[in-house]
Amino acid sequence: METIPELLAPVSTMDTCLAAVHNGADAIYVGVPHWNARGRTPDLSLTELQEMIRFCRIRGVRVFFAMNVLVFESELQDLAPYLVELIRLEPDAFIIQDLGLARLIASLCPAQELHASTQMTLASSEAVDCVRPLGFRRVVLARELSLAEIQQLRASTHTELEVFVHGALCVSYSGQCLTSESFGGRSANRGQCAQSCRLPYQMLVDGKPLDQKGRNYLFSPQDLCAIELVGDLAAAGVNSFKIEGRLKSPEYVAAVTAAYRTLLDTGRWESRQLETLEALFSRGLFTGWLKGTDHQKLVGGFYSSHQGVQIGTVLENVARDGVTVARLEHVPLCVPGDGLVFVDPIQQKEVGGRLYGIQEIDAQRVRLEFSRDLDLRSVQKGWQIWRNDSPSLEALVRKSFTDREHFRRVPVQAVLSGNVGEPLQLRLEDAQGHRIQIAGTSPLEPSRSGASADITVLEEELGALGGSAYRLAQCGITVDSKAFVPRKLVRELRQQAVVALDSARLQWKHLAIKDPARVKFPRGYVPQSDTILLNLVVRKESQLEALKPGLAIDTIYLDFDYGRRHEKALERIAQLGYRTGITTLRIHKSLENRYLEKIQQLDPQRVLVRSLGALHWLRSHGFPPESLYGDHSLNVCNSMTSEWLLAQGLQGLHPSWDLNRQQLGDLVRQFGGASFEVGLHFYVPTYHMEHCVFAAYLSKGSSYPDCKVPCMTHEVEVQDHKGEKHFLQSDAECRNTLYLGRPQSMVRLVPELRAQGVRRFRLEMLQESPAKVLSKVDTFSAFLRGERTADQVILAVDALEKYGITEGQLFNETKWVDRKKS
Repeated sequence: METIPELLAPVSTMDTCLAAVHNGADAIYVGVPHWNARGRTPDLSLTELQEMIRFCRIRGVRVFFAMNVLVFESELQDLAPYLVELIRLEPDAFIIQDLGLARLIASLCPAQELHASTQMTLASSEAVDCVRPLGFRRVVLARELSLAEIQQLRASTHTELEVFVHGALCVSYSGQCLTSESFGGRSANRGQCAQSCRLPYQMLVDGKPLDQKGRNYLFSPQDLCAIELVGDLAAAGVNSFKIEGRLKSPEYVAAVTAAYRTLLDTGRWESRQLETLEALFSRGLFTGWLKGTDHQKLVGGFYSSHQGVQIGTVLENVARDGVTVARLEHVPLCVPGDGLVFVDPIQQKEVGGRLYGIQEIDAQRVRLEFSRDLDLRSVQKGWQIWRNDSPSLEALVRKSFTDREHFRRVPVQAVLSGNVGEPLQLRLEDAQGHRIQIAGTSPLEPSRSGASADITVLEEELGALGGSAYRLAQCGITVDSKAFVPRKLVRELRQQAVVALDSARLQWKHLAIKDPARVKFPRGYVPQSDTILLNLVVRKESQLEALKPGLAIDTIYLDFDYGRRHEKALERIAQLGYRTGITTLRIHKSLENRYLEKIQQLDPQRVLVRSLGALHWLRSHGFPPESLYGDHSLNVCNSMTSEWLLAQGLQGLHPSWDLNRQQLGDLVRQFGGASFEVGLHFYVPTYHMEHCVFAAYLSKGSSYPDCKVPCMTHEVEVQDHKGEKHFLQSDAECRNTLYLGRPQSMVRLVPELRAQGVRRFRLEMLQESPAKVLSKVDTFSAFLRGERTADQVILAVDALEKYGITEGQLFNETKWVDRKKS
């Protein structure tokens, strides 16, 4: 590799910091207390963060503060003083999701380095170009990109690119998952992901339960492992390799960091390192999307938690305390004390315990023995055997960051010089050019014995750096042979030089920080009219059939799935006398402009923009700015985000669906309701996935077109662990969205929103018949005219819905209480 990429490791505690640094990380990322996307990690104090930065900077390791969550209006206005405290800790960079937060940091300290989080869903060069004016030096790309897509993106931008290479793989695009928020009021965009994707689900195909043959974890991908692609990613120009795992153990962080460090430095990796990674934590290791789309392999479906390393299968002779197994080739045998689990993946049965003893029968077979406290008689022939815990392996890995012999040291050069009658001089220098010169306080005296100074003793004293961050790489001694050099004096000079070198390596660039009291937050716009506009989103051409002229509709947006044509539907909308509109896709990749080109060709009067990449493409291709409106997927939660997006050419915005009543009210009061469109009635999109569940379960194809497009011929619902059913849909690029089965109604908020200046409201359809579409339009129109009460609307619409309606988290004003690890 001509240029070795940065290796970036996850940190949540000082132990994980030691594990990362001593195993070769070039940089670490740690969550800002309360403000990061791993709410279950322990919160560090500012003092602990400062000590962590000091420890890392002396050793040449960069520290990034992850502040990758959305920020609500009231929080943003109170955040500036805290940000100043964080900036004064001197982190190398902040990793940011919220556009408004990025603007706030830049306004306080323009020189502070910013990185765009993967939570911003950046998947194209256009998306990268869109956020560059905010000052982002680096972007963390969406995990759904292939190597080819990364190569193409690299060729189109000079911005630094960071790519995940190992760890948990979310099924939904980061920043586009509303499942946790919808199911339990714990937003993934606020660091409180409940990992709903790791739960079992039942598919209903055309109304009938599908025999999933034990593959019940529809949305739980295998873990990402890019070890075999490290060279290709480096050649593609990736600047930073990121390891996921701020919820993992120090041993896990140590082992993964060491494996990738070895590979980056030597170009080689050993199978035993991969087995170590599997044993410490693994849901199965796979290359994710890096080799392209493979819907059959991404999600195994049989389990969703740590399984470890499969060591064999049950052969025969299952007794109460022992079993004969067939060993898998190239898998090291476990040792007594290891934790083993016997698994029947089809029936979802498990039995596990600690290994007591091993008897080798031959090269292929062994008998495993367990304590009589574990009854194995339920285990059957053919069951898999996995090692999912190994205290001896963990102890071995732990030495890498607890045993001083393994600690990371900065190489230094020492030169000791002096003549009789002059002070002894010590120069200590590192490879980065820091040079320390320390002199004794009194001149050297002649040796009384006449013997020359013992060079070996002096070298030994200079090399006694074990308590510091340094190791002696090169030593030069030019001391007068007649001089007496006390060992104590050399020790004192060495200790002073180490302290001075620490101080030199800790020097940080000057960052001018503005007074947080002078930060001004944008005010909103006064509505020019009291006219209420009702917009409609339809997902089937047939949903237009029952509509008629003269309804209280301003714009009808088409949000069609794969293979549906827009031309006739647009004609129909124009004939009815309404504005024509089309939605963009929620994801924009660099090589996926054909849908945007189609929108440009069809020339609708309105475009509902759902991604930053699409926004940049439409603007750069001359689409009229007055026609562009931003959707909820842009994650608008505060006035600074709102102002910036409107300045990019959008005429209006739909606030994030992470907002409850109070948070939405704070936003529209601050910025003015005239800039916003608010959904009256809609199906919340929970998972939004590159993974196609239709292809994975209803075909044998790995991708389009060998999947035979089952999404065109089948209707699929998904039943969760609570028994509630939800709708699965595909879009024009074969991505899947799981929509909440019960649509969300906001009618009770309308009086407040109208008082705050909101004039545009929206209805979103999904699978409704033409008659139901018309009925909903009439019902909500009457409500906006004051002819129906909110209770009457809720009662009428609830009767139309297959599974009823909900008000979601709108009126939930309780704050999620972090259950931090101690």
